[in-house]
Amino acid sequence: MSELRDKFTNARRNGKEASCLNGLVRPACLIIDEVGHCEFDRDNTRLFFDMVDRRYNRQGCNNIIFTSNKNPSQWKQNFNDDDDLLCALDRIFDDATVFNIRGDSFRGKRLENITLQTARVTASTVSEQSVK
Repeated sequence: MSELRDKFTNARRNGKEASCLNGLVRPACLIIDEVGHCEFDRDNTRLFFDMVDRRYNRQGCNNIIFTSNKNPSQWKQNFNDDDDLLCALDRIFDDATVFNIRGDSFRGKRLENITLQTARVTASTVSEQSVK
């Protein structure tokens, strides 16, 4: 998602919003990962809506896959224009299939847990150990 935000910001700086949007509308399937991971300002939120709207109105295959660890009702915390976001969400969920996946993260599969236990050392315990 931060890559998309940066792409929009750079396009705005260089006056290439149309070219940027055309490049995002063209693919048959667009995957947007980690929605809610970064903040979109008002202008980038407008471009996000424009991208969703163009893909929504496009003829042919125009799938968008979103991944997020946040519920879409929480996305508004990261987009700075409620109207454009609501319009985008309306189009996204018009004919959507939603998969809610619960369980352990794939990224934690090789995680090794080590548990350490400490005990309070008393003066008598220390003197007993030094005598041995």
